[in-house]
Amino acid sequence: MDKIFGIAEKSMQLTEDRASLITTNLVNGSTPGYKAKDIDFYDVLKNVDQGGAALSTSNPEHMGLSQDSTTNHIKYRIPMQTSMDGNTVDPEIERKNYLENSLRYQVSLTFIKGKTSELSKAIKGD
Repeated sequence: MDKIFGIAEKSMQLTEDRASLITTNLVNGSTPGYKAKDIDFYDVLKNVDQGGAALSTSNPEHMGLSQDSTTNHIKYRIPMQTSMDGNTVDPEIERKNYLENSLRYQVSLTFIKGKTSELSKAIKGD
């Protein structure tokens, strides 16, 4: 059975995970050798939209991979300009990404609130 909120639910979780990564990048902006990480938002949602690649197991005892895991989609950011200490964090890019990510979160939240309102009306019979 599909989830009630559809892709918006995954989008909210993804934006939360991405906000955590961006915050970690900003905090480590002065750490020598720190490599900035990010999640390719569109790539993850595209895989969710297509149902992802389902893995089959040949034995029920085998472990499967979680479809909800975003750790497979974490990538290192390629810096626009190299730094002397090897740090790849660009504070301007991180702030821009954080703002963009928070807007995506708000859009998903608005969609879920609307869907909740519709379900509430349907239950009440309005």
